[in-house]
Amino acid sequence: MLAKADPLRRCRPLLGTYVEIAADTPGGRGDLDAAFEAVAAVHRSMSFHEEDSDLGRLRRAPAGTAVRVSPDTAVVLRLAGELFDATGGLFDVAMAPTLVAAGFLPMPEGVALADMTGTAADIEVLDDRHVRCRRPLLIDLGGIAKGHAVDRAVGVLVARGARQGIVNAGGDLRVFGPEAGTIGIRSQDGPVERFVALRDGALCSSANRDSRRETGGGISTPHLGRGRQPVICEGIVSVVAETCIVADAMTKVAVADEALAASLLARYGGELLPAVPRSASA
Repeated sequence: MLAKADPLRRCRPLLGTYVEIAADTPGGRGDLDAAFEAVAAVHRSMSFHEEDSDLGRLRRAPAGTAVRVSPDTAVVLRLAGELFDATGGLFDVAMAPTLVAAGFLPMPEGVALADMTGTAADIEVLDDRHVRCRRPLLIDLGGIAKGHAVDRAVGVLVARGARQGIVNAGGDLRVFGPEAGTIGIRSQDGPVERFVALRDGALCSSANRDSRRETGGGISTPHLGRGRQPVICEGIVSVVAETCIVADAMTKVAVADEALAASLLARYGGELLPAVPRSASA
């Protein structure tokens, strides 16, 4: 929450969670509506679940075919490709076949998982409106798109003259303006274990204790490491960065490799916070 009471606050279900926006803005509710629309645009273009999204069109297109996408999708895929290279393939938005097989994502219509062998290295962003996949692959942007949506909403509010505010998408959030926001980070058992003062920056967290599944081969989680193997995260990993898209993506890297995430954050402008344990007694 912000350090001071906000003149206007609204909440809507988007991105598979609840998005809350609070801002001191001259345009009142109209400015917040515009910020929510920016979030909704990201939701529409990058939804794994919708066949008419950019991701739906990319997975249906024959390999090597240029597909028209939104500028938002192009931005996110560019950074995803950059992070794929920077992490040696650890951050890979083409890991969706493994997540589908484990039941964390639904099976898309007309997709043969065995054929989806490409990685993020096979995604080619041709320009701001066109993307080509050199091999068949299945893209999931769940580990990065939410952060971009938060940044887009902040951009809209600032452009409309907002002086202070916060955009919070289910715990992935960004504060802007001269006043610091005081953010509480909860343990996986619920109590707030740490407070962070955040000014003109973003904070994102990741955990998977409550999202693990037992499979025939053992335990599956939505976080994948090297070799697309599930990673067990006992605490909560949190990242502070200048932008929410970087903070969002870096939490996924940090769950699998904290040292690598810390090294990359030094380059991108950010910090890996000490992990919050499972509970106060852990």
